Amino acid sequence: MLIKKIAFGDANESFIEGRLAEGLNIIFSNDNNRGKTLVIQGLMFSLGYDSIFPSSFDYKNKLFYSEIAIDGRDYKFLRKNNTITIIYNDTIQICNSIAEAKGFIDRNIINIPKIYKDKHLVYVDLSLFYEIFFVGQDCRSSAGLIRKGRFNKQDFIEMIYSFCKVSAIPSNNEDEASLRNSITRLKQEIKDLKKKISIIGQSSNVASITSASFDTEVIEMKSKVIDDLNKRISSSMRARQREMNRLSKLQYLISELNSLNKELSEGGVSCNDCGSKNIVYSNDDLVFNVSDTSVRNQILNSIRESINNKEIQIEEHDLDIRHMKSKLSKELEDTPVNFQQIVLYQEYITSDYSYDLRLAELEKNLKAHKNKKSVISRKEKNTKAERSDIYRNIVHEMNRIYHYIDPHGNMRFTDIFTKQDQNYSGSEEQEYYFCKTLALANVMNHNFPIVVDSFRDGEISTAKEEKMLSLYGESKRQVIVTSTLKDEEYINFKYLDLMNANLIDYSGHGDSKILTKDHMDEFKGLIEQFGILLLE
Repeated sequence: MLIKKIAFGDANESFIEGRLAEGLNIIFSNDNNRGKTLVIQGLMFSLGYDSIFPSSFDYKNKLFYSEIAIDGRDYKFLRKNNTITIIYNDTIQICNSIAEAKGFIDRNIINIPKIYKDKHLVYVDLSLFYEIFFVGQDCRSSAGLIRKGRFNKQDFIEMIYSFCKVSAIPSNNEDEASLRNSITRLKQEIKDLKKKISIIGQSSNVASITSASFDTEVIEMKSKVIDDLNKRISSSMRARQREMNRLSKLQYLISELNSLNKELSEGGVSCNDCGSKNIVYSNDDLVFNVSDTSVRNQILNSIRESINNKEIQIEEHDLDIRHMKSKLSKELEDTPVNFQQIVLYQEYITSDYSYDLRLAELEKNLKAHKNKKSVISRKEKNTKAERSDIYRNIVHEMNRIYHYIDPHGNMRFTDIFTKQDQNYSGSEEQEYYFCKTLALANVMNHNFPIVVDSFRDGEISTAKEEKMLSLYGESKRQVIVTSTLKDEEYINFKYLDLMNANLIDYSGHGDSKILTKDHMDEFKGLIEQFGILLLE
């Protein structure tokens, strides 16, 4: 993945960074508040990250643009608030939420890892995903995530395993639990069959009828399972209804735009009040010029893609609901032991039922279930070993990198994250994030750039900094870091002697004034690619 261009602004002022190159890029200035953080956060925001902007910056009324290349194919992103529009393969896709954008990115650009969260397999959020390679300036904590949401640091670890294709089935997986229960039932039935008719009254199944404590425990467990299934069914039905409502709106929008096509072809449409022939389609954040045939067709295609995705999601909810209703039905049928089972045993006593054949069938089923459980156990054992190797390799690589940049340092990493009461600060914090992001890149072998805002935060020594930049340069991937220099360093042309480093100087920007009118023509051109109107 290569970041080629970053831009942001509004109808009056903007900024464009198009000087990025492959390899090491250092964006620096001789003072703070020159726009370095805005550029980096704006880049990540355009890609779906929950960026942390300075409180004085009105990001909600700005457009954020980025252009990236993956495997030789260009992708252009434009975001305002929670609407992300993406250009790929000469088509435009409008995503009205970050969740929609995540789904589109997963299907068409980058595979987003899935992990088990609250017993469900879910896609991780983009903010969690991007922390693999991005370190922002604010809210750093070696004991946890930079952007805290529904996911936590253990989810981050699970995401790494998923990315490396070794995500494990959770130990409390329902299929495994069902298998264990089936084995238990088979064993009990075999045991009961082997008992003589004359002592059938000693069967644990029959004895359980008179056991009040057993009956209470079974009922409580059964109630809990049924209640959980009912809640999950209700949740899925609500989610399905939301998607159906959105689908209905999209279908109506398609109808309106198709009607517009017909009206334009048969004569022409203009505003009855002002006479303008400019016709727009808008959502909560952006306004698209649909009087342009090409733009209108692109939007129609984008909406059709969204409709297709909604239909898939509705179908997935339908399947999930049917599956859970089926499980609920089985749970309701499988009632605790009662008088009917006594009648069943009486039938065994008086019938000519062939116990030998039944016993052989049960033992065959039991063997098959045990073999299946054994396969699952071996798989889990192998998966645990693979996960342990990945974790150990990352921590080992963090220590190796650390001892390279600081041979006499006394830090020693034992985990990817520190304990809650052992947070790094100052230069140690910077060294931690450097070692962590580079170790993740080396062990996971991902193709993302490394992006670090405020790279020198914590007063890192010159010797360490030179080694860190050297490792970045050798990493064979794009690296973008920002740095604020002291006056003496700036005057003495720090970084000038770095081989193969692309130096980008922001010192000429005004204090807290990176946006100007100088780039407006180019900025408008970037926005117009998406068929979007810049409104005052």
